[in-house]
Amino acid sequence: MRSFLRLLIVLAVPIVLTMMMVRLLTLPWYPAWQYGRPGFPPDPLGMPREERLRLAQASIRFLNIPWSTDMLAELHFDDGTPAYQERELEHMDDVKAVYNGLTLLALVMGAAALIAVWALLHQPGAVNGSCRAIWTSLTQGAIMTLGLIVSLGVWMLISFDLFFTVFHQLFFEPGTWLFSYSDTLIRLFPLPLWQDAGLIIAGGVSALSLLLIALGVWRGQRCGAGS
Repeated sequence: MRSFLRLLIVLAVPIVLTMMMVRLLTLPWYPAWQYGRPGFPPDPLGMPREERLRLAQASIRFLNIPWSTDMLAELHFDDGTPAYQERELEHMDDVKAVYNGLTLLALVMGAAALIAVWALLHQPGAVNGSCRAIWTSLTQGAIMTLGLIVSLGVWMLISFDLFFTVFHQLFFEPGTWLFSYSDTLIRLFPLPLWQDAGLIIAGGVSALSLLLIALGVWRGQRCGAGS
């Protein structure tokens, strides 16, 4: 049982840390920052920046509100024509389903880790031993997370296109995520935006992992010393 509880903590760390960073980027500030960067790709069909940003931020907000396709279906260009085609709306539904599922997984794993911590602290035996086991598990989870993120980061740097393709093939039905350059989704969210997002998530999760490793080692030593 003790080993199982420790395993829950280890496995929770990469999932929780990654989804923390993902959700941080799925907020309206991220497209606003991207669109304000020098060199951000202009719209190939000449959509004004203000209109483009309005639609991009609304699309991002869609991920963080209760389930509703109507919100995106009601989005229009400034000339009154619908912003999204049916295939794009269906794909955004799929994206939201994956996003919600991963968020739920992170919440469940986070709750399981907290329960595991509580159970370890209330097991019979030395309190210091349970304390050390908890911080060692967190450290091991952070080390595993760092290894995974560094590997994925190197992959993104070497061939982001391949990484992007494999990621979508893993989570979406074949063909449902491919769009032309004239489609709104591609015009609002060009490849450089996704490249930056991937690197920011990798960098952020790596920094959090390093911080957790340092904290885990320090606290583990204090537990061992009986503090």
